[in-house]
Amino acid sequence: MKKITALFICLFCISCLFAQEENLNPVTGFPEIEDKPFALFNEGVSAAQITRIITQDERSNFVWQDYYMGMFFEVQTANMQPYNSILRLTAYYPIYHTFNGMKQIQTQMFLYGLDLFYGVMFESDMWKYVGFKWAIGPHFAYNMTDEWHHMDAGIGALLGAELPLEKKWTIIADGLASLDYGNFGSNRKIMPYNVVWQYQLGIGFRYSKKGINTYSYIK
Repeated sequence: MKKITALFICLFCISCLFAQEENLNPVTGFPEIEDKPFALFNEGVSAAQITRIITQDERSNFVWQDYYMGMFFEVQTANMQPYNSILRLTAYYPIYHTFNGMKQIQTQMFLYGLDLFYGVMFESDMWKYVGFKWAIGPHFAYNMTDEWHHMDAGIGALLGAELPLEKKWTIIADGLASLDYGNFGSNRKIMPYNVVWQYQLGIGFRYSKKGINTYSYIK
């Protein structure tokens, strides 16, 4: 019994010793978080292609394709355990529209598209000189066209690379693909689609005083 009591006393003393060495928060009494979470902000230009299909049994499918150009803005977290996340918002303007491969003339000037993606992000790197990130999560898109107010919702996947140009500057290159249900908009009763998907490609940059690049191309 005396040996067990002595062992508990030793363990208690060791734990107290380590607790004193840790940097404790004076308010909570818990160990201070040294690598505190923060947000990174990315921006750039993006291009997208949206494909909408109504399948046909006795003839070729009806296929609409829209091409967009625009700008994206991303917010991604850092030092969030166990995984970081990313929120991507893109504003688009249509530049080309086809039906079964034939160009369609745009009749309105004020047409646009909005795209929103949120995903849990996984990260890796290649010797700190190239960073990779991929994310999967819900996707939502709104597109105002000559015919309809399209609202699509589904699942998307993002794949990107980060190139540390300088200590505070990073080049961003990423792509997004999504598979959506395309019948939430005004087309749902008259022209419901069987399949809707889209691809996005973007290139941009990030300037951050907190997200310092340990290694960079320009010293």
